[in-house]
Amino acid sequence: MTIGRGLIAFAILAAVSSCASPGMPPGGPVDTNAPLVIGIVPDSGTINAKPGAVVFKFDKTVAERPSGAPSLADLFLISPRDGVLNAAWHRGTVDVKPSKGWKPNTAYTITMLPGMTDLRGNVRKTSKVTVFSTGPQIPTSRLTGVVFNWVSGSVAQHAFIEARPRADTSTNFVAVGDSVGAFAFANLPPGPYKVRGILDENNNKGLDAHEGWDTTTVSLTDSARIEIFAFPHDSVAPRLTEVGIRDSVTLELIFDRPIDPNLQITPTIIGIKRSDSTEVAVLSVARGGPTGDATAALTGLRPSRPTPSSSLLVKLGIPLRQATTLRIRAVGIRSLDGIAKTSERVALVDPNPPKKTPPAVPPAGAPTTAPPTTRPPTTPRPTPPPPPPPPPASQPKRK
Repeated sequence: MTIGRGLIAFAILAAVSSCASPGMPPGGPVDTNAPLVIGIVPDSGTINAKPGAVVFKFDKTVAERPSGAPSLADLFLISPRDGVLNAAWHRGTVDVKPSKGWKPNTAYTITMLPGMTDLRGNVRKTSKVTVFSTGPQIPTSRLTGVVFNWVSGSVAQHAFIEARPRADTSTNFVAVGDSVGAFAFANLPPGPYKVRGILDENNNKGLDAHEGWDTTTVSLTDSARIEIFAFPHDSVAPRLTEVGIRDSVTLELIFDRPIDPNLQITPTIIGIKRSDSTEVAVLSVARGGPTGDATAALTGLRPSRPTPSSSLLVKLGIPLRQATTLRIRAVGIRSLDGIAKTSERVALVDPNPPKKTPPAVPPAGAPTTAPPTTRPPTTPRPTPPPPPPPPPASQPKRK
């Protein structure tokens, strides 16, 4: 009995000393690192590959629904693109493949875009690219460029780019631009291409109504660099909507959409008449400032084309001395799509608008609030004397 009790006491003491030993607190340090790609199957540069899917391996479990995209499939691009992309989640790996399967003798570029998230919400901010071929070779011709938002004069962040070979328009190579509008196709077969850049505002990797876009062609041999000037396309010509005045001899005509930079600007495209039908001579017509803020200079990427303007500056032959009603006619003003139209507007132009009187500013040191109103002292009313006490009650006489 004594030996058994000693063994029990020894076990309790060992357990207590084990719990009291110093060490890392439960849970360990907080993980703030984004998911890291530790391997891709097949290896980049593989030829004659027959994969069921391209497998991205991570150093930790990743989220099945990442915070950086609507779905897991939206984080990947397969180029050339053929139908829908399938992405399957397996905790620490993601399998990617085209729904229609891999084509034979084709070089594929698989891009994982920024946005992959782990279970703690850490988001990966860089992309990862792998290249393999189902045939015996991987082409090395390279096409790079920049997509500009032509109307604003700025680079198009995260634009979507498509490159279709002239010889096979069913093949569609795709890429996504970076934060400064730059894109690259690193492994294209040589030949002529039609390239389209899209201002992908809703990030759905396609063209939607009212999104700006434009196309260009390139003949690719070894390498080439292009610029794409995207803008909203429509069949409507610019319309004169507003008339302003810069000074007594300068009017500013403002249109509802940008004007073709290649339009020849001469005094003959503007006609001006007073309310009595007498003509006002026009000495010159020039383009106004750009429509938007030209931010391309901030990134060091400058477009080779001028940024289009939505206004014209008109110099008059005679200065305006007083408020005058003018009928202004703009002839053949052409849009960026080449659609031309004549529009008119009647406007009251005043070279001497009434000046607004600024509010009075009190001098320094003056009180900001009005002084209290003083009232004449009032004579206090005399306090009335207290009422006399009531007479005592009559007492009965004693006998």
